[in-house]
Amino acid sequence: MTVADALRRAEQRLRAAGVSQPALDAETLLRHALGCDRAAVIARRGDTLSAAEEKGFLALVEQRASRRPLQHLTGTQAFWRHDFVVSPAVLVPRPETELLVEAALRAMRGLTAPVVVDAGTGSGCIALSLAAERPDAALHATDVSPAALEVARDNARRLGLDGRVAWHEGDLLAPVAHLRGAVHLVVSNPPYVHPADLPGLAPEVRDHEPRPALLAPDPPYGIYERLARQSRDLLRPGGHLLVEVGAGMAEQVAQKLDAAGLPPTETRRDLAGIPRVVASRRP
Repeated sequence: MTVADALRRAEQRLRAAGVSQPALDAETLLRHALGCDRAAVIARRGDTLSAAEEKGFLALVEQRASRRPLQHLTGTQAFWRHDFVVSPAVLVPRPETELLVEAALRAMRGLTAPVVVDAGTGSGCIALSLAAERPDAALHATDVSPAALEVARDNARRLGLDGRVAWHEGDLLAPVAHLRGAVHLVVSNPPYVHPADLPGLAPEVRDHEPRPALLAPDPPYGIYERLARQSRDLLRPGGHLLVEVGAGMAEQVAQKLDAAGLPPTETRRDLAGIPRVVASRRP
């Protein structure tokens, strides 16, 4: 089987399985299986795969056809300026979450050595992206999952950022209560999917991503209320809380933050026009 034949066969299999980007996923899996870049795949289109290469590639295709996330098969996901290691222990970083990084960097303009907390860090993609952009910042990150924190620490080591983020195990901001009144910025992409919406999610998300990092643990908007109350105590006057929200949630979340004493300052939309990040500030 040639490289071109393998790609064609994989694309057909993935399309039949309902994968949304079958051609792109087929090429990504082949690059991963062969350990080469896109240019090498193009150059080798007429080459015949070895028996081992063919077997390994088709095994990956079958796993993807079962709707296992592409990132779980390749082990990485691009986010901001880096490739992050991911596993079933953490959510796969989404492009829209880069809005949190943009908003955080904007909030830190003009600050010297800002103290920043990432609540519910998962893979560490937000905290480590901020650490890379702002070497002067003191970064703290929390997560209730020890397995998630191990992935985050691994990413820190791989990116040459080991020691730049203090990792804390625990729920939301409880593990950093000792920073009371000293924090300039809290960022969070909390679990916000309502359990009733779970059946309608894509199989890659519904069946493979960690439920505690996906599903809201409280009644609707409860996690934002807790996060706002805890942030109000941690933030210094003028400090910011930035949160990611689901589609249709921005207005209600803004009201919850306001009621907790953190008036909203702006809402940022993603590329689809969905209000995705709500920013608030302690007076």
